[in-house]
Amino acid sequence: MGRVLEIVLNLPEPTVLAWLEQQGQSPERIDTALTETLDALPGFERTGEDVAPRMLIGFDFKRKLADGGWRVTTETLDGRRRAMASHREAHAPGVAICHVVCDAMLEPDAMLDPAPDTAFESAFGDAPAALAQVLADAGKLTTVATLETSRRITWRRQTARQVDVDVALVSMRCTCPGTDASPALRELRITTQWPDDEDDAGEPEAEPVTDDAVRALSEPVDEATHEATSPARPVPTAESALAALFAVANELVAALPAFPVLADAFDRVCRVDIARDNAPARARPLDLGGARTPHRALRVIERNIAEQWFGNEAVVRDAPDVEFIHQMRVAQRRLKTVTKIFPAWVDGGWTARIEPRLKRLSDLLGEARDWDVFADSTLPELAEADVDATSWNATRDAANQRRADARAHVQQALRSSAYAELVLAWLEWISDLAMRGTPEAVRGRSLRGYAKKRVAKHYDRVTRDTKLTALDDASRHRVRIQAKRLRYALEFLEPIITHKTRRDVVRTLSRVQSVLGDGNDAVVALHFLEQLDVPPYQLGFARGWCEALKRTTAKEGERLLGDLRKPKIASGGAG
Repeated sequence: MGRVLEIVLNLPEPTVLAWLEQQGQSPERIDTALTETLDALPGFERTGEDVAPRMLIGFDFKRKLADGGWRVTTETLDGRRRAMASHREAHAPGVAICHVVCDAMLEPDAMLDPAPDTAFESAFGDAPAALAQVLADAGKLTTVATLETSRRITWRRQTARQVDVDVALVSMRCTCPGTDASPALRELRITTQWPDDEDDAGEPEAEPVTDDAVRALSEPVDEATHEATSPARPVPTAESALAALFAVANELVAALPAFPVLADAFDRVCRVDIARDNAPARARPLDLGGARTPHRALRVIERNIAEQWFGNEAVVRDAPDVEFIHQMRVAQRRLKTVTKIFPAWVDGGWTARIEPRLKRLSDLLGEARDWDVFADSTLPELAEADVDATSWNATRDAANQRRADARAHVQQALRSSAYAELVLAWLEWISDLAMRGTPEAVRGRSLRGYAKKRVAKHYDRVTRDTKLTALDDASRHRVRIQAKRLRYALEFLEPIITHKTRRDVVRTLSRVQSVLGDGNDAVVALHFLEQLDVPPYQLGFARGWCEALKRTTAKEGERLLGDLRKPKIASGGAG
């Protein structure tokens, strides 16, 4: 079977219910309203509706299959069972290349659980070598997730460039062994044909993708039907397939409360880790994977940032929390830093479609974070420094209300189509990195050589003004921003910097950022107190306290900058 390119849009129930309320519709009409909206979209032709209950059971062992991009499942429909194996390769964050490699009907009495490996050995007797090897390495498979689909409606949209894009609205419930069933989940699966390329020269030539193959790959239960319903369609170019996929995704998010996700519902359920999923997603250490060019390193870094961003997004959208807001803001700031380290890659698409929207989101996240710090840290410290801390209670109440307002603004933004369009524009920009290659201005540069120059430039900016006590508040804050950018740059490039740089320079930069951050929190606190219209005594007391804190942090920042040594890139091979 041929391959398809896929984007999945999540329809989070709290946001969908808010959307229904805005339209004056009852929650009971949730599925009807979604379907009617899709039916009304120009150019969307309904191609099918399936309400037959389907059950998919996924198998794995210690994620050995999933980590290699493999998905092995059985499906039950009308008493019939089949075994399927598919491979999913990430073209970019949120964009997958999917390929069904095995699809076999099972005997009615085939034992799938607790010994699925025997049934799979029989069903996948002609499996490609790569799948056979991963199954052998995985050993005895166990059930990792069960997905029950209750409804699936499909549409086709032909774009202006004559590329057919299929859209499936799927309603389902997912469970993992030992966990409660999930609430109803809904997602839109958007697929189009993906051409085989020269990298697959060693594989048999793929067949043209039929409508049934598209259905099989776009179905979260990996459902495939072998009765052809229409002739094969020509395969588009990679560029036209990507453009068509994102064009249709943008049409959908403009009309529905739908948002891109990095993985479909089935994969997200398979990855459930209660301890981790209840905690905010922090930046993970980077593995550049042996990248020898800045272009390849940039693609790895973008994926790392996307994992942190999307790891916090759902909580921030549905129930804003202090640390989740903070970590999403960190992801946004890391993304902004990337444009400073890799400026040659910033093109018209970035400046026109991403940068303005990113700035608006940054302002909202920054405002919410500032109110969190003020309400939880700076204001309580200020009150405790006064003779009567209880006299600040009314100010605390007012601050908490402003904090709630700031969080509501963030939540409203993340539930908007403008936010979904921002994320799609970013994911499309990352997808295009693989297609357009290294900018001519930096072509032929090794990663180490490129990193050495960029790091040196950022180090010079940090150490340009080290007499912090002589600077005004805004100038000191700019030094802090430069220190943070250099720290992020070194973290991005951690695999190729020296041990001493990791141990000493990054640590010192973290201290500079923290100390000057305390001073900036004092500046923000004064600004907020003026907004809250507090009694003159409190404002006067706060001015004295904050000025003392700013002087102390400026002196400590000076000392730390004096200790800051020049970062060094480790010597190595061609990279």
